[in-house]
Amino acid sequence: MRKLIILWALFMGLVGGLTAQEMPTVTIVTDGPIVNTPAVHGTITVDDHNGTVIQMHAGFKIRGTSSQQYDKKSYRVELWTDETGTEIADTTFLGLRSDDDWNLEAMWAQPLRLRDKVANELWMEMYQLPYLENEPTALPGIRMEYVDLYVNETFMGVYALTERMDRKQLGLRKYNGNIRGLLFKGNGNGAPTFDTLPGYDNSLDTWDNYEWVYPNESDTVIDWSSLYNFTNFVMNASDVAFYSQYSTMFDADNAADYFIFINVLKAMDNMGRNLFVARYKKTSTFFYAPWDLDAIWGLDTDGNPTASAEGILSNGFFDRLRDDCSENGFSNKTRDRYNALRETVLNREHIMDLVREQYQALVDCGAYDHEHEAWPEFTVDESLLDVMSNWLDTRFAYLDVELNATCGTWDVEEVEEEQELYGETTIRVYDMMGRLVRVQNNASTHSTIDGLPSGIYIIVTYTAGHQQVDRVFVNH
Repeated sequence: MRKLIILWALFMGLVGGLTAQEMPTVTIVTDGPIVNTPAVHGTITVDDHNGTVIQMHAGFKIRGTSSQQYDKKSYRVELWTDETGTEIADTTFLGLRSDDDWNLEAMWAQPLRLRDKVANELWMEMYQLPYLENEPTALPGIRMEYVDLYVNETFMGVYALTERMDRKQLGLRKYNGNIRGLLFKGNGNGAPTFDTLPGYDNSLDTWDNYEWVYPNESDTVIDWSSLYNFTNFVMNASDVAFYSQYSTMFDADNAADYFIFINVLKAMDNMGRNLFVARYKKTSTFFYAPWDLDAIWGLDTDGNPTASAEGILSNGFFDRLRDDCSENGFSNKTRDRYNALRETVLNREHIMDLVREQYQALVDCGAYDHEHEAWPEFTVDESLLDVMSNWLDTRFAYLDVELNATCGTWDVEEVEEEQELYGETTIRVYDMMGRLVRVQNNASTHSTIDGLPSGIYIIVTYTAGHQQVDRVFVNH
């Protein structure tokens, strides 16, 4: 049966204009429907069409919360030694790292299906981990490979098989009975944006929109104190203490690079959400690593054009850093680093070269035609390349002036709280299979939704161009 499915998948690829040598194929066969949780058992077969075919047991889940609103779902894949899932198994796919944990990204909100991939490549060109000599295989970002995906005999379109941001990717020191390497994921406003500082509970794996990622050996090793202390320092330290001590707690070079990178992209969703805070070892400083780089270069989280290429993105940490006007302070460091990068990787020509290379590769293998076959509403618009190029020209012209301006005068773009609280609100409710079960338009941010059966739901609230994602439990 599985051989027939793989042959069917290859046949469908040929019919769709893709030759067997041009796009790897991923075929998933599961014992039941793929839901948000728990993972369902199945098999994954990865064929690179160059003579390597790998088939593994695996557990599959829908991944991402906000992305569950889309018909084309993203998936989390954990490789198992057998159908029980009691033991995980590391495997290398398509030249990426050896691991048991993978993502299949749908790229639904990316009109050309390439922004996240290009942005991660750009980040890894401009930033290197400071401990690379000790961890030569470590990477500050993730790598992706395009694939055709088939799930239970249904062609799902073009996906990106991606590495995950975790201890192994960043080369963090392993837990050995003592906490050394640390990894947290920021999921929204609050402590990640340095706006709130509630107490923490070490019995919980979340704290004020932070998620505990590593160490993950057991709940007993959770200790939020180091991140809490740093957040408290940023929010409450005197200017004298802050400017003299922040570089002993956070890698100043990483802070400058991350700030520049997010602002070149104008990544609207990456100053509190979609970022990781990491520490290499117990005596190391914290640093940032980006994640989910799709709402960038003039697009919002739904893939729609945004209004402006102006404005400096910031959070509470960078708000304080930008006022560091000392000779070797953050403002001068950022200006000098930005100007140096403008001569190498951060210019419109280089970025568009990366974009056009990915675009042409997708055209050459027929990926856009194949995506249209799976999702007829999708059509590729080559003019978007010129739109992106023009947007980058405008953005760089703005940043060239703004980041070279007098220290403390950068035009930080703030979200209007009144607009966010009182703008028109739409609430969408999804069940754990990712199905839309309720829509409430023209709601208030304090609306209640009644009549849901017992279960777990994803609530996505859209207000004034922003969205908040919550998981709720309904128990009657």
